[in-house]
Amino acid sequence: MAKHFDIIVVGCGPTGAIASLLLAQKGLQVAIVEQHQNVYPHPRAIALNGFSMGLIKELLQDLWGEFEFTTAVEVGYVLSKDKMDEPFGKMQPPIIEGKILDLDHYGFLNWFNQPQLERLLRQKIESTKNIQTYFNYSTLIMWESDKNNLQIQNQSNEEIKEISSKYLIGADGGGSFVRKQIGASLKSLGKAISFLVVDIDAPRDALKPGKTFDSGGHQIIDPVGKRPTTFLHTPGKNHGSYKNHFRFEFALKPHENFAKLQSPESIKKLIEPYLDINTIKINRSTVYKFNSLISEQWRLNNTFTVGDATHQTSPFIGQGLNMGIRNTYNLVSKINLVEGGISKSSILDNYQIECYPDSKFIIKQSLFMGGMLFNIKPHINLLRSIIHFFNGKRGKPLDLFPAFVPETITVPNGFNPNKSSQKGYPMYNYMTADGFPRSLRTYHPTRYRIFCKETSSNISHQLEDLHSEIKPLAIALSDGSKGQETSNGTLVCASRSEDLAMHKKLFKNTSYVLMGPGYTMLGTYQTGQEQKMINDYKTLFNLV
Repeated sequence: MAKHFDIIVVGCGPTGAIASLLLAQKGLQVAIVEQHQNVYPHPRAIALNGFSMGLIKELLQDLWGEFEFTTAVEVGYVLSKDKMDEPFGKMQPPIIEGKILDLDHYGFLNWFNQPQLERLLRQKIESTKNIQTYFNYSTLIMWESDKNNLQIQNQSNEEIKEISSKYLIGADGGGSFVRKQIGASLKSLGKAISFLVVDIDAPRDALKPGKTFDSGGHQIIDPVGKRPTTFLHTPGKNHGSYKNHFRFEFALKPHENFAKLQSPESIKKLIEPYLDINTIKINRSTVYKFNSLISEQWRLNNTFTVGDATHQTSPFIGQGLNMGIRNTYNLVSKINLVEGGISKSSILDNYQIECYPDSKFIIKQSLFMGGMLFNIKPHINLLRSIIHFFNGKRGKPLDLFPAFVPETITVPNGFNPNKSSQKGYPMYNYMTADGFPRSLRTYHPTRYRIFCKETSSNISHQLEDLHSEIKPLAIALSDGSKGQETSNGTLVCASRSEDLAMHKKLFKNTSYVLMGPGYTMLGTYQTGQEQKMINDYKTLFNLV
């Protein structure tokens, strides 16, 4: 007889581990099936945004102090490996009133070591009583998807077990077994790009003169050498004299011999412009194909996919894992609402509706960045050089951050993944009480928001009546003092002329804009329609 759980999570990478811990926090009985006994020893993802950092801190609790990361203030884009002190452009948070926009307390990107994070998450999982782990188990059969029955096999002794659950989440990567079982396939949004990825340990003095990481890292466009390169400093535990960890990503030319390029001699030749090759230790070198893929079916009954099982993106804006974490949180929040008796199960229909548009946009933005910055075609090189002359040589480096920010909102209108109307997305900001700017782009990105053109006071009492688990952020553009936050959790935003102008342009005479996670606009309302908006909002959650 199959052992029954509330939920089975297939895969224990970062998204699977995070999903399991979030579900277990709510008292659900969770089973994790993972084909590998141990954590994969080499880093894959290396960048976490502030939301991901905050969530991980909440989950790790007492283990947070062991997590090592390096906050990147900015990432510089340079035209040549020989001129790394002359950035063509930068990716950084905007400057507001002379201060860097604090996205979410941790910085706009945070370099980390994925194996270390996974080990800490597994450690927390092992200490969580209502999580049963099946490490070193492969999934053989999944049948009756409405009941989520699984047959799994121990890869050491070939013992077969049967387990079942009410829900199942496939966090089992790009080749997802679960995705195939629900009949979904990945759709390509652009051409795959191959890079040679090399992870290095080196002593502190290995960096050659002029090669610095004060900015957090460099993307080297290198039109002369025709070898676009990513050069990053990643954290990790010290090993003897090796105090620094580096990640290199070298673009590959169409007809290169990949095997020959991975030889120690070839790798050292590629690295020689940056580091003293006599002092380095090569941990790993491999050829990665960066795909741009998305599934158009994220669910069948109570079976779901998350992370790379659902979407895959190129690394040029460092958002692959962050997108997976954000969407996983969205799904898990909905499952917890259903199991907590707050919402009816139909709320699960909103998972793909809310997350698909944002994910698709992120993938396309990453493709755009990669195509513009790491393209070796002569006409692209010429265009970059012209831009560099007028913007880099004669002024400030090009601000590439807008390409990183989702600038669209999607109006579903019945939701069709292939057809959605697009409008510009305003980047609303506010000032904290101590005078520092914060962005609502990442502030509680999984929560619903009500943007109020002038005041939130008209809906404050209706918000008080909402359950704490579903209470939205009510963001007023021109009411209250800087950094004011009301007792009911309603956020009052300082008035900024840019935001008001954008609101007027996009929504004209609209007084309220109801927006879901993933930048999905759910409705617009006029003054006098406050109660209708609240009723629509309650309907959205299919309250029990």
